Amino acid sequence: MEDIQYRRTEGILYRHFKKIKRIERLKYDIENTKQTIHKIQQDLRNVNVELSDCVKAIDYSQDRVQSSIVTSSAVERELERITDKLLNELKYKIQRKYKLKARLRKIEEDVKRIEKILSDLTEEEMQIVELKYGDNCTIRTIEKILYSKGIPCSHMSIWRKKDKIIEYIHSQL
Repeated sequence: MEDIQYRRTEGILYRHFKKIKRIERLKYDIENTKQTIHKIQQDLRNVNVELSDCVKAIDYSQDRVQSSIVTSSAVERELERITDKLLNELKYKIQRKYKLKARLRKIEEDVKRIEKILSDLTEEEMQIVELKYGDNCTIRTIEKILYSKGIPCSHMSIWRKKDKIIEYIHSQL
């Protein structure tokens, strides 16, 4: 196998394990976005808004003549402004939720494709792949971990197995 193909296949494996971690973060982001959408919808339903301090009620102690043709009060205008902000935020959050879901589906498809190939590996080979590409362990560290699990392997045999695994994965892509 050529060096470029070998490195590309290793890159696919490194990205595979990063994508698995990314899936969890995306699921968390989607759930947070759903909660935010729910809170905004409740605020809109219950008119749960705070008006600024500059908006005051009508002062009946003074005689006042209306000098403008504006038919809505300052309170109504402030409520309308706040409601518009909430609606815009709601729209943004809904769009974000759908974008996150689309990204999640794409990453899950990629992960399933590689998982199918990795499912053909033996348990020992899978441990080597997970330790090397998922946990970024060195060959010496993998040797110690496998030895502690009762699987005695020299670092040279781990190198050979890793090379064999890379060739197999490359042939399946």
